[in-house]
Amino acid sequence: MKSKAHNKKKSLTAWALIIIALYFGMAFYHKQYPSLETRRELSVDGIFLD
Repeated sequence: MKSKAHNKKKSLTAWALIIIALYFGMAFYHKQYPSLETRRELSVDGIFLD
């Protein structure tokens, strides 16, 4: 029983760290490219880059 509870706690901690990392990544991206037009150009260039 302790093993399942311990694994569940590890899983929850891992998900929390992933969510926090994604949040900070998005915040950094928006700080780096504050203009919507610039972000749109970057995403379109990334899609059609050969």
